[in-house]
Amino acid sequence: MESQGPKFIETDKFPIDRINEASAKEKNRGGMPPIWEMAFWWTRKPLIGARSIIAASILPESVDKSEFLRLVRLDSSASNVPHNSNPVQIPSLKDFFKNAKLLDPFAGFGSIPLEAIRLGVGEVVASDFLPTAYVFLKAVLEIPKWARDNNLHETLIKDVEKWGNWILDELRKDPEIQELYDDDAEGYIGSWEIRCPHCGNYTPLIGNWWLAKKVAGKGDNEETNLEEEGTKKGNFERLAWMVPKNINNKIYIDIFDLNKELSRDKINAKVNTSQGIVEAYGKKYKVQQPNIDAKRNTATCLICNNPIKGGKAFYVKDAVRDWNENLEKYLAGEITKEQLLNSKARPRIIVKVKKNIAFKKVIDQEKLWKALEMLKQIWGDPDIPIEPTPEYENHYMPIAYGVDKFFKFFNPRQLLTLVKLVKLIRQAGKRIEEEKLKVWDKDKARKYAEAIVTYLSIALAKYSDYNCVSSYWDGSLLKIDPGFATRGVKIMWNWVDNSPFSNLSGSFVKSLSSVLRGLQYLIDAISDSPTRVKVLLDDATKLNKITEDFDLIVTDPPYWDDVPYTELSDLYYIWLKRALSDVKEVAGVLMRVPKFHPEAFFDDAGNEIEIQWKRFADREISENEGRLEYFSKNVNASERFKQLLSESFKTSKKVNSFNYFKQLLSESFKTIADRLKEDGILVTYYTHTTPEAWEALLEAGWSKTGLRITKTHRFATESLQRVTARGKITLDTSLVVVWRKGFTSSEDLVNNVYLNAVNECSEKAKKFELRGLDLFISTLGCILSHFTQYKNFVGVVSKEDKESNKRDKADKKSYITILVEDYIYLATAEAILNAIGASSSESKLSSYSKFYLLSKVLIDKKNNTIRRSMDRNTLVLLSIGTRSDRNKLEKDNIVKKERDKIVLIEPSIKSNIGTDDRGEYKRNAIENVLRDKNIDPSSPNIRTPIDALHLLEYYAVTKPKESFRREYEDLQSKYDEIDEAVALAEKLYYALPANDIEREIIKDLLIALDKPPKEGIEKYLK
Repeated sequence: MESQGPKFIETDKFPIDRINEASAKEKNRGGMPPIWEMAFWWTRKPLIGARSIIAASILPESVDKSEFLRLVRLDSSASNVPHNSNPVQIPSLKDFFKNAKLLDPFAGFGSIPLEAIRLGVGEVVASDFLPTAYVFLKAVLEIPKWARDNNLHETLIKDVEKWGNWILDELRKDPEIQELYDDDAEGYIGSWEIRCPHCGNYTPLIGNWWLAKKVAGKGDNEETNLEEEGTKKGNFERLAWMVPKNINNKIYIDIFDLNKELSRDKINAKVNTSQGIVEAYGKKYKVQQPNIDAKRNTATCLICNNPIKGGKAFYVKDAVRDWNENLEKYLAGEITKEQLLNSKARPRIIVKVKKNIAFKKVIDQEKLWKALEMLKQIWGDPDIPIEPTPEYENHYMPIAYGVDKFFKFFNPRQLLTLVKLVKLIRQAGKRIEEEKLKVWDKDKARKYAEAIVTYLSIALAKYSDYNCVSSYWDGSLLKIDPGFATRGVKIMWNWVDNSPFSNLSGSFVKSLSSVLRGLQYLIDAISDSPTRVKVLLDDATKLNKITEDFDLIVTDPPYWDDVPYTELSDLYYIWLKRALSDVKEVAGVLMRVPKFHPEAFFDDAGNEIEIQWKRFADREISENEGRLEYFSKNVNASERFKQLLSESFKTSKKVNSFNYFKQLLSESFKTIADRLKEDGILVTYYTHTTPEAWEALLEAGWSKTGLRITKTHRFATESLQRVTARGKITLDTSLVVVWRKGFTSSEDLVNNVYLNAVNECSEKAKKFELRGLDLFISTLGCILSHFTQYKNFVGVVSKEDKESNKRDKADKKSYITILVEDYIYLATAEAILNAIGASSSESKLSSYSKFYLLSKVLIDKKNNTIRRSMDRNTLVLLSIGTRSDRNKLEKDNIVKKERDKIVLIEPSIKSNIGTDDRGEYKRNAIENVLRDKNIDPSSPNIRTPIDALHLLEYYAVTKPKESFRREYEDLQSKYDEIDEAVALAEKLYYALPANDIEREIIKDLLIALDKPPKEGIEKYLK
């Protein structure tokens, strides 16, 4: 690849807004690429974003912007979803891509390398250190390319469908399967029932009594969340729920279907989910509230109505653990079936889901217990996943419930069905290979069989995600949600037993269909690409299998504590390993032996890799304290872990998981930089708001590796409906960081760099036209690009050291920590404040006022009935950026704690105010603030400028202008904070969105002060 001068991505011509618009559509339902439906994977980045980044990192800065947009399918003629079309072939640009070599060392599910192939990049190498990701990368990148190059692509798709249907046909013929599933059953909704410690009877634990509350017009590709919306009025396509009935101290579950009750296809109703009330056509219906809240360790017996807690340990956890322990004893022949079914807890099927989403109550559990007996007969079969789950507690796995082996993630029927599917997939592989050996040589026949079995195994892995006790029923969309939908795997109280033959989401039929659509997409995407593709199983901290240098490295490195990939993807690994390996009798014992992709499941000596977490978890680049504590005591930990562990003990008495993460991240950056040509470009995605995470990135890329940031871009990478965004402050974007080798200057005074960065980035912040934390991230990127041009800084001193020299040496912060907290974060906040005219000397804003202003600007909220809330990370970010003391913020009533969040004390309307009078709304909103601050308007005591602001706001909306002026002048004579409050009010008016209730109140205040505002926010933001 030619490398003269800057690349297009390093210029302001890069059309980030156009790319973000398309990326946001792609991440939400309806725009997702079909390959994402093949199997769930975490943090997949939009394809159009990856395509644009790669193209802009290869093309020179002189490329025409309109030509670039046409290339990536973002011009005016492009479709609404650009990734559905391959890049446009532009002859004048073709050689730029043909001569380039690209590496992605954290390839995951392969979005980045796939788009490089579609662009025609000369050579693409995708690497990941986890076997599960490696198999997925083979399926996404290497197999479709091999099939295309050998003109087998159309045959491959047909044969995957043919053998998938063969497996389903064989499964239907299985007499045991015929015994276990009702002919009319699409699936079953199950839960757990426990023996009440008070009355001794079994009570089901139901986390959600709703079976259907689907809003009319909402399709499978749209989302609604009634729980978050509270009360919903309008037309409902379906409304149905379960009703408990106590008959002779036994709880039976009935179905109440409002559509049938009212004989209507659609129902006009008012539904209050939080109160469990449905009002329709003059009648009111009551829906049972959940009787289990695992987060708060509470449950209620439906028979005696007593609360179930249970001392130090939650009784429910102990009960489910009792079942899991007894289950293994029963299967091993140590206890009887009767003893097992007398456990403190047991699974229970409560509802049958029939075709067309009809619901029927289930009375007996015989089919479930029949599966249990069948399972006992084959106990010891190597296809039953008895591998241990991680032996350390974390919030991603239900270890506290006794799920200590992977087979316990499945009820007996689910497990038996999955085992039978494994055997059929293995049998299909042998038949395919035998069939092709008649016309092809041995290597080609084996590779073709491997290709088909790989896709069948992925369908199996997806089915296991939808058919386990971590899946759950989604009544708002009438579908099954997979276990991984909760960003982990948990014990669910409305799990789904999904028939392999059903039309419900995630059945084996549907999973096979998803894989086929994904494969067709890949075949079309790769088309006639000339790219040489290589998929490697390699560790990014070493990259031992890669010796060549690359023009471009684009990757999505781990984000501190985001996802424990190793442990979670083991739920895929256990099934992929079985379906892709063979079973043979060795010394009278059935054992797994290598077959397809053997390097993923067996080490160099031919020994089976039992489970990923044992082999790879201590090498995963993430911050996980429980994991590290475990491996610090494990003699089988990797040698590299032991070496790093001994180093961490030099400065700490316990394992420092954050230092360990930083060390591994730094090692990966150094290794990656070694594989980068001297004039090459490294592009990394990064998403986090904590100072520690950015400290880790700077240390890894800048301090220890010698890379500088030449440009950053704010990229839309996250779905607005994603699970992790619910109920907490998160980013909708990643910061895409462009790195190059070498520094432009050796050193400078840190204060000089600080001032230059603030001045330039505040001008850019005015042009970002952003709100929320995305504004902070975009400005932060600009600040980082200034600081990393220098190898070193003179005069870096922490705020604490400036104030006192008596601090213990052991408590002193590191150089990087000081740089991030006391310079980079502070510069970012000041640049934003400058952009909205709130940091100049005449603005007279204190740290409290800056904190309040930044909180209002950077944190979005849904409506005026709630207040802005923040997690600890956001509080730290804002307090550092404004030099505010976090403890004093709460003490002085700027914020307050509510459960697990910190809430900004600001005007908000009580939702039950019951009036259309806007004046009453404003009065209600400001009275709520004064009440929380314990401020009496008739005899006020002002402690902060924020108190002064809210008091003036109250007077402005409750008093005539003359009375207001008297109050104002009296306060001004007593409190210096009044003038600052007025200055703050002006800044807030121009910085807040038009629908913010405080902006309306401030307008009244400014008019009362004879300072009527100019409409619009252009005065400061543009």
